[in-house]
Parts: sequence; C-alpha cells; structure tokens
Amino acid sequence: MLVGFVQVMDPRRLSDATAVKGGNMKIGTLVLLVALITAPACGGGGGSDSGVGPSPTPLSASFVPDQPTPGAKMVSMLQASRSNDVVNVYVSLTETSGVYGTAFEVLFDPAGATYLGFTHGAAFEVGGGNPNYTVDGSSDPGRVVVGVSRTNGTTTNIVGSKAILVLQFRVKTVGAFPVTLQNRVLYDGQVPPRPISSIQWFAGAITGV
Repeated sequence: MLVGFVQVMDPRRLSDATAVKGGNMKIGTLVLLVALITAPACGGGGGSDSGVGPSPTPLSASFVPDQPTPGAKMVSMLQASRSNDVVNVYVSLTETSGVYGTAFEVLFDPAGATYLGFTHGAAFEVGGGNPNYTVDGSSDPGRVVVGVSRTNGTTTNIVGSKAILVLQFRVKTVGAFPVTLQNRVLYDGQVPPRPISSIQWFAGAITGV
C-alpha cells in the first residue's frame, strides 16, 4: 500500500459493500464530457459485472503502478486498499491548476480481472461543488468508461495528489494483467472546455498471486 499517497488523497476507503453498482451507459469520451457538463449534479452509476462471486481458489490481489511517485500534471493509477482477491485503485491527479473535467477509458484483461464498481474521489470536490460522475464498466467487459466534471461553473486547483475516483477490481487467476488508459483528456474551464496540455498518464497492472 502506498502510504504516502493514501495520506494526501481522499481518506475514504472502499469495500465490497460500498462500491457503487449499476449503470449501463456506453458512449464516447467526448460525448460523455459534454453530457456531464450540461447535466445536473448526480452520483452516477457504477457499471459493474453483476453476480460475480469470489475467485474459485484463494488469491491475493494487488496493483503495481507504472508511476509510483507521480509529479505535477500527471494522472496516475495507484494502489489503495486491498483484501484477499479484491484491490482498490486510485486514479489520481497531481499538482494541476484550472481543472474542470476529465474523460478517459480504463482497459484491462477481463480474463484476469473483473471490475466491481467505483467510489467518488476528492479531486473535483476541491473548492466546492457537487461533481457529476458517469462510469460504465458493464457494456464492454475489460473496459471502464469514465467521465467526471464540476457542475458549479468553476475550475479547481489540485494541490498534491488527489483521487479523481477509486476503481475496484477482483482478480480471477494468478498472473499480472496490464491496465492502460486510453481516449484520455483533462479539460480546463474555457467555454467550451479545452484539453489541458502536457498531461502525462500512467496506469499499471493488476496482479494475482
């Protein structure tokens, strides 16, 4: 567990009981962001596989980040809490000013892991407002489509590292299963919002032992 990042991110933790379930929306990231910007604030849906039981044999899940010590203007995936075959993963944003929204897709091997759900982060809550989250992980196994935006018409400044959201996965078998971030964009507060330049994105791998 990356204790240093746990301290600066949202201190809330995820469990099987608290991961958001449901949701069934599969749209492109650009359309998704437009929908988020114009929609009223809401909690969004989890978009998880339903009826997924534990692994058939005892497994220990973890997440190995591509960038364990992210710097300014980086979006990175980092391990949060884990329990047996379930691991929770931060998608964090570090030292970035004037942020209004983001959209991206998380790709992983559905033969090696299952997406269970998500919880809100703290990054877009900074400075007030009730951000809108749209997360779909059920329409296309192995792909989680994410969109988050602020809804009070203002941007936020990220100091340190803060979680955009936390994703929960269950590992299915022994091995290392790479995770990638695609169709990724972080938006500023212009009208219309424009991509923030020079953002670096890092994912990692889900592992089962």
